[in-house]
Amino acid sequence: MTGAERSFPLRDTPQPDQQPPMEGDVLSGNTPLAAAEGMLRGVIDRDLDAVLDSFTSAADAYMYVEGPRWTTRGGDNVAQGWRAYFDTGIGIDSFSWVEGPQVIETPALSAVLGVVDYQVRSAEGSQPAEHAPLRLRMTWLLRPEDGRWRIVHEHGSQPLVDPYGSGDWWPEGATPLPTAGS
Repeated sequence: MTGAERSFPLRDTPQPDQQPPMEGDVLSGNTPLAAAEGMLRGVIDRDLDAVLDSFTSAADAYMYVEGPRWTTRGGDNVAQGWRAYFDTGIGIDSFSWVEGPQVIETPALSAVLGVVDYQVRSAEGSQPAEHAPLRLRMTWLLRPEDGRWRIVHEHGSQPLVDPYGSGDWWPEGATPLPTAGS
């Protein structure tokens, strides 16, 4: 089953405050998953215009960047951040889904979720051992704008080693939570 086939609507029927589905989404490839992966391909190809076109330019854009900042707010600031990123030599050479993608789709707002491995490179073009691959839990929220899905929120994160100072609370010997495909 491909990621595009794993779409789980939250509601069976659109609510009054939701926009109707965009016609031709599936036929044109204009799906939330295609939009998120298209943005990643733009980063890999170093195509700034494609990346910027993937994101909303609206003031309510809100990104949790992987670091070193906590957040970037507003479409203008998101665009400025991507321009600065492209001015460096850092980059992504490839990505692969480790878990997911999980797609939750409604007519007004959709999410693409999963765990992604990124093959990254430094400004000098090398692949730092501590970041090869860089594994992140990823969340993209997208909404329809101008007839296509655009990213309004992006969140990349990693689990903390011991966030509560109490070790792992998962009982020893317990059956782990199911992972994708199990």
